[in-house]
Formats: sequence, structure tokens, C-alpha cells
Amino acid sequence: MSKSENAALATGEDQFDDQYNLLDLVAFIRRNLGILLGAALIGGVLGWAIAFALPAKWEANALIRVGQLGFVGIIANPIEPPLQLVDRIKNTSFQNDVLRSLGVDTGEDDSDAKLFRDTLKVKLEKSELINLTLRGMSPDEAKLNMSAVVNELKAIHLRMSVPTTHRWHQELALIESELKHAKTEAEQLAKSLGAGAALLNDRNFPQAALLSNILIAREGELRSFRDRKLMLEEQLSPERTFATDVLGRVQVSTDPVFPKKSLFAVAGLIMGLLLGVLLSILRPVASRA
Repeated sequence: MSKSENAALATGEDQFDDQYNLLDLVAFIRRNLGILLGAALIGGVLGWAIAFALPAKWEANALIRVGQLGFVGIIANPIEPPLQLVDRIKNTSFQNDVLRSLGVDTGEDDSDAKLFRDTLKVKLEKSELINLTLRGMSPDEAKLNMSAVVNELKAIHLRMSVPTTHRWHQELALIESELKHAKTEAEQLAKSLGAGAALLNDRNFPQAALLSNILIAREGELRSFRDRKLMLEEQLSPERTFATDVLGRVQVSTDPVFPKKSLFAVAGLIMGLLLGVLLSILRPVASRA
């Protein structure tokens, strides 16, 4: 027999085996259809019932915009790098601070603390916004817990940004004072030069030249003070410097996100069907025994 004939014979045997196995499967389903359908139905009903028995949970979502300290002409500096903020939120110490602010026991055995830690999820979006999700036993609880997380972040970033913004405000106040003083002095010099211009002679010419040079210097200082003042005002503007806060508002799911009754019903149906298959396989063995 040639190799091609052997290959054709082997292919035919494989097709026959596949067909035989398929017929066996169809026959198995027909013999045990009642058990399979009954077990699947019971499993689906049990899964649905378990979903109703489990306590419902709602999910709050917040999109956080990290605050920044604006520098004119330079890329704005976030108060805290977004990746570092993600790690901060995941840190147990931060989570314990939030729990204490809520009046919740931080112990490992406390159910509220465990739910908080297990469901607090943080994700850094491509736009460098921070996406937070958190679950609670009611819509109000989920929103309250999320608000506590946001408030803790805002308080931390406020402490981090205050020294810089305070220094800018101090510098701005000092520049405004210096600007006022330099402006008054420049006006007085201009008046002196104007009054002496009519009496200008060889004797008072050096004094007039000195006053003129001083006036030019004061005008240069005035321009410098004005430029610095404008820059500080731009840095402190709400578009350049702002606090960490929620973009929009905290959103809470209208319906519970857990348990999903349809998923529990499908999972129960599959488990019941598997159990039905097992019972159908074991039944002939038990009857022979």
C-alpha cells in the first residue's frame, strides 16, 4: 500500500471517529436531557436567589485634576506628579487617614474598612487626570467615602502649595510697594528737571545731568518692577495656579453594581449544567453497583 493510500485511510478513520464521538454526545444528551435541563434550571434559580440575598453595593466615580503651580513661559508644574499621586492613594497610610476622617476603624477585621480598601481603585488617564472608583453599601455612603478621599488629597496638596503661593504673594506686595516708591521718586525728579530747565547754565548743568541719569535709572526700575508684577500676577492667575479638585462632580451609579443578578443567574446555570453532566455520568455506575 502506498503512502497516499495510507494517508487517505488514516483520514477516513479520523473522520469516522469524530462522527462516532458526535453521535455518542447526541445520544448522551438525549438520554439525560431531563437531568441536564433540570440541573441547569435549578442552578440558574439558585444563582438568581443568591444575588438577591447578597448585600447590594453602589459605586462612586470621580475624575481628579491635579492642582498646579503656574510658571509663565514654562510648562506648568503639577503640585504632585500624577504617578506619585497614584502611589499615594494606594498607600495604606493614606487610606487609614481617610478612614479616620470618616470615623471608621482602621483595623483589618473591620468590614467597612475592608470594603473601602478592596474597592478603592485608581487609574491614571492619558490626559494625566486621576480616575477614582470606590464602592459603598448605599449611594450616600459611596459618595461620602469618595468625597473623603478627594478632601484628603486637597488638604495634602494645599499644604504642599501654600509655601510657594505665599512667597509669590509676599513678593507681589513688595514689588507693588517698591513700584509705588519708584514712581513717586521719578515724578519728583521729573519736576525738578522741569523746574531747572529754564535756569540751565554752566554752573547747574552737572547737577541737571546727574538728575537726568537718576531719572533714567528710576524709569528702568519702574519697567522692571512692572514686568515682574505682571509675571507674578500671571503665575497666580486661576488659569496658571489652581488647587487639586474634582473635574465636574462625584458620580454615583443609579443602580447597584454588585451583585449583577444576570451574571449570577448565568453562573448558576453553568454550574448546574456541569453538575447535571456529572450526575448523568455517575448514574449508570450507581445503578450497576
